[in-house]
Amino acid sequence: MPLKESDIKEYSIQIAESNELFVWVGPCSVKKIEAQFIPLDGRKYECGGTIFLANGLELQASFRIQKSEYALLLDDTVYTKIDDVWYKLGEPGFYVKTGLEKIDVFPFDWLPDIPLEGNKITPFAMDFKG
Repeated sequence: MPLKESDIKEYSIQIAESNELFVWVGPCSVKKIEAQFIPLDGRKYECGGTIFLANGLELQASFRIQKSEYALLLDDTVYTKIDDVWYKLGEPGFYVKTGLEKIDVFPFDWLPDIPLEGNKITPFAMDFKG
């Protein structure tokens, strides 16, 4: 379901805009934090970033990661912003707006706006098949 800004506010849906970082402090609550790096502490983070699709398209994104000794992107939390509306990867509206087919999306690379602690700044591969 596409999410407009009004939907995000009305239903308290967590989306991170560019350069925003939230830490999950409970099953349904987050806290916005300011940090130079996303720490290696095992917690879940919602962060703004970019995804790089297999066909070369780059999109502003919001996604959730679990961070310990490596970053685990939680694949069902990836939203992309297109024309000021947020679309979940793989939903019909996403394909309509981008003109892409499922095969054009996966695998993709992702990069948070705030770097991960201890990692060089580089896109990370997400190679699940969607």
